[in-house]
Amino acid sequence: MKKILFTILTIFPIFVQAQKLSIAQLWKEVDKNLIYQQDLLKRGIKIQELKELRNTRIPVFYIDANLQRNLIIPTTPVPAIAFDPNALEGAILPLKFATKWSSKAGIQMEWNLFDPKRKLDEKQKSFEIQKEDINKEQHIQEWKKNATLAYASVVLATQQYELALQDSASYNEILKISKARYEAGRLPSSQYLNAQQEYEQHLIGLYDAWSVLEDADLELRKYTDLAQTQSLNSNIEEICSFVKNLQQENYTIKSLELDQQINKLQMQGVKKQLLPTLSTNAYLGKQYFSNEFRLDRGHSWYGNSYINLVLRIPLSAYFTAQPTLKKEILNSGVLELQLHQEQQIDQINAQQQIVKIKTAQQKLFRFHNIEQLAAQEKKEQESRYREGRSMLSDYNQSILSYHKAKQNVWQAEFDLIKLLLDKIGVNQSN
Repeated sequence: MKKILFTILTIFPIFVQAQKLSIAQLWKEVDKNLIYQQDLLKRGIKIQELKELRNTRIPVFYIDANLQRNLIIPTTPVPAIAFDPNALEGAILPLKFATKWSSKAGIQMEWNLFDPKRKLDEKQKSFEIQKEDINKEQHIQEWKKNATLAYASVVLATQQYELALQDSASYNEILKISKARYEAGRLPSSQYLNAQQEYEQHLIGLYDAWSVLEDADLELRKYTDLAQTQSLNSNIEEICSFVKNLQQENYTIKSLELDQQINKLQMQGVKKQLLPTLSTNAYLGKQYFSNEFRLDRGHSWYGNSYINLVLRIPLSAYFTAQPTLKKEILNSGVLELQLHQEQQIDQINAQQQIVKIKTAQQKLFRFHNIEQLAAQEKKEQESRYREGRSMLSDYNQSILSYHKAKQNVWQAEFDLIKLLLDKIGVNQSN
């Protein structure tokens, strides 16, 4: 048992004296987490989608070429009088207007000159980029909160382990005193056995504290690489001071406000789809006709070029768009109510946070007072026992009271940090 205790005592200074990490340095690690990197990629995708939309303003040019072998040349009946004035009235003359081989090669151009929904689509894509920004900032805020709580857990677990170390070492001395008194006949066997049991309990508490510290350390590794960092140099007071003026944003409200703007665009889009569209097509090239496969014969190629305008006026959309428009209007009402509800809840939460933070600060102050009193009592009881003026049970009780006081302080400190991180739009001061 003493060998194990010595090993832990040897390892612990390495843990607390290695390269240090402050809470401010931890926050700078946010851009290294995988969720942040995913958010950047998602935003980049939306930016490229916007560029794709804007590229539709540019006319599309491409080479259009084909080669065709007519296995059966189609026959078209035509009035015979068109070719023979002496033909009988109503006579039909079958003619073949194709050759065995045909081909086409040229440059094709397509251009959407006017699309009433184009600008709206681009604006909506811009709003989608803003939504990705909101998601990214929300993930950053959540990461900082969780990373800070993990950091604070390590700090508190370290304090708990330090206390367990001190108590184990101190009680080891008490056990030696009890043993000497027992061997001298000045301590009953029952009290000496009780002292040995208490020492074992302290060692169990030491192992538990080390386990908690290791678990907290592993949790912190989710947010930063601790390969070269095993010590934290920001205490609880510094953490509270660092996060005290942090203004948490309600990204649900921001997202709903953006959804409202997208909804307005969608209503405009329903109306815009009733407007006509205008596009143009153009072609410049040549066509090949011959019964022989000789593409190298220039006289078998004939010029071909055209340009046209296409005007498309919607008709049925005037009747089918009404349900869609009414749906978007109803959706607008839902978003308005959701935003109003979220803003109302946000205001109430802000007021509740002020009350909770003040209460937590008062509790922490009182717990510190109790801790100081319990520490003084523990010190006095230990001194009395060493001098032989008190019972071992009284000293054990003072240790329990001190441990409970410390645990209350640690829990209150953690709760205060969590409240400071949870506050939304609340400027908290002492």
